[in-house]
Amino acid sequence: MAVVRPFVQGPDYVARTRQATEVVQKLAGNRWNFDVAPEVYARNSRADVLSKELVHIFDGRRVIRVGRLVIGGVGEYFNLMGPIPSDSAIKITDARLLEAVNAQLGGSGIQDHPDYKNLKNVQEVEFFNYGMFHTLEELVHWLLVHETGCYPSTLQHVVREFARGRIVQNYMYRANLRSKVPDEPVIMQARCMSYTFPSSVMEWMDRPLFGGLAKETMHVETLLTLSPTDASHPHLQLVGEGRVEFGHQLFYARQFMGTTGKDGTRGPGAPEETAKK
Repeated sequence: MAVVRPFVQGPDYVARTRQATEVVQKLAGNRWNFDVAPEVYARNSRADVLSKELVHIFDGRRVIRVGRLVIGGVGEYFNLMGPIPSDSAIKITDARLLEAVNAQLGGSGIQDHPDYKNLKNVQEVEFFNYGMFHTLEELVHWLLVHETGCYPSTLQHVVREFARGRIVQNYMYRANLRSKVPDEPVIMQARCMSYTFPSSVMEWMDRPLFGGLAKETMHVETLLTLSPTDASHPHLQLVGEGRVEFGHQLFYARQFMGTTGKDGTRGPGAPEETAKK
């Protein structure tokens, strides 16, 4: 999502947080009917995950996930958020695992996706102000203070995720060079993210949430297991198999590729969501 006013200081911060608290209390009193507080809805927010390259390691006890995103956005400041298991361990890491897997499988990862060539002038950016929201109250309060907002369907999506016992992670990032053409998005890529959580079954990552810019995401995802498997991906096609070594451990690899629609959209052909007038 695009962030309109990313930093607030002094008395203005005190006033804004007080106002945000009052709105959160009103929403909670109305059972989170967001239409009673349309100021929480996004206005002209355009930022989306354009491509996603992931490696999942599943050993029967836990899932280790390392991923690299390419993100598009109109503006200068943005935030990236999404639901994750509440017992996840998260860190920023390097791309060694992705590069090792691609080299041993004989490919170039996300660059092998037929549409990736359409992404031009990709900027390297840094994530900052990392945080996790454990309740809906925390998330909505942050959105109001920073005036970033969410689309109605995205809000309903995270409501369901909190009810499942999940939490929402959040990173901020900033374009190094804004587009010279008004309303033309800048394309950005940050360092890899990694998170680990216990699981006795393979859990695939959710599709990205819709942020008003692109309703589809390019994916290349590789599953690494200790023993052979015929596991399939819920949204992507199998494009390769093999064996790879990383960290002195031998893995069986299955690689998947494709394009998916975003979560949090209202269906094909639906207009972009805005606050109700």
